[in-house]
Amino acid sequence: MNINFKKLTPFLIVFSSIVVFTLMIKLKPEAEFQKPNVIPQVVETMAAYPSEVKAKINSQGTIRPEHEIIITSEVSGKVEWISTKFLDGAGFSIGDTLMKIEKRDYELALISRESSLFQARLALEREEAEANLANIEWKRVGKGDASSLTLREPQLAQARAVLAAAEAAYEQSKRNLKRTEVIAPFDGRVRKKMVDIGANLVPGSRIADIYNTLNYEVRLPVADKDIPFLGIPLDGTTLSESNRPSVLLTTSYGGDTFQANGYIVRSESQIDPKTRMISVIATIPMNKMNKKLKVGMFVNAEIDGLSFKNITVVPRSAVKNDMIWVVEKNYLRKKSVEVIRYEDDLAFIADGLNKNDRVLVTRLDSYVDGMPVREN
Repeated sequence: MNINFKKLTPFLIVFSSIVVFTLMIKLKPEAEFQKPNVIPQVVETMAAYPSEVKAKINSQGTIRPEHEIIITSEVSGKVEWISTKFLDGAGFSIGDTLMKIEKRDYELALISRESSLFQARLALEREEAEANLANIEWKRVGKGDASSLTLREPQLAQARAVLAAAEAAYEQSKRNLKRTEVIAPFDGRVRKKMVDIGANLVPGSRIADIYNTLNYEVRLPVADKDIPFLGIPLDGTTLSESNRPSVLLTTSYGGDTFQANGYIVRSESQIDPKTRMISVIATIPMNKMNKKLKVGMFVNAEIDGLSFKNITVVPRSAVKNDMIWVVEKNYLRKKSVEVIRYEDDLAFIADGLNKNDRVLVTRLDSYVDGMPVREN
């Protein structure tokens, strides 16, 4: 029997390949499983430590006088003298004479009123004497009740009325004479002088704009989110001295940095229609420390707000969507927290953290609950 090997060659090749492949699978070496070596990321943490904290409210404003008035003339006349303290920007003290108006006409008027006053007094004394004599004469020869005219009572009343009018006119003349001199009503400074020597004034003429330098004030707008932490009534009531929040003012001018202390005295009790913010008014006593402040300076203000107990202060970047990451036994854990306030770069945590929790402060590319880490 003849076997045709050429026809069987393909089948032999396929069969041999199958046998070799099977042997290779059965004889392959077993792979050893190696656990990957995970290197924990180094992170920084801070210890959670609840304490009492005071809210700080930031604002800005411009220094302005606490009291400012416009001086007007109360009498007519020509300005004859102006003090060197009565110039734009000049300072003065209470009681200083700032300006004089020609007073000769008022001196003459006073002399005339004084003469009329003496005459009225003399007339009253004469009427009193005559009324007394009339009363004595009626008692001596008269019968019944005497009429008031007989006893000169109307004449006496008229003399008294004339004397009262003369006294009033004399007092008015004295006041007008005194008003020819403009006297400083307080320690202050001239913002703007509006008259000069030789000017003719009439009652009501504007003379100058002056302000008091005893105290300054600053208007400080407060954002809506900060109002609950302010702790003062918003009805415009003036606060008692024991309930006035302190304010630290800071400004830079002429290459120097100035600081001053003041306190909140009231709110404006209205919302600004442009900014939608309410403002509080801070008073700045002009003591030795605050003397460098000037009207018109722009200042940054830090207001002492309400105090809160058992608050943990953490970096603001550590809180995301009211969640915070902590490190427990070298593993990341996520906690829900209650944030009552964000202040600058800080967050005030009221609930959700335990004392001495290790709060994660390092920013990571990814956060996975249970991820191993290593504290620096």
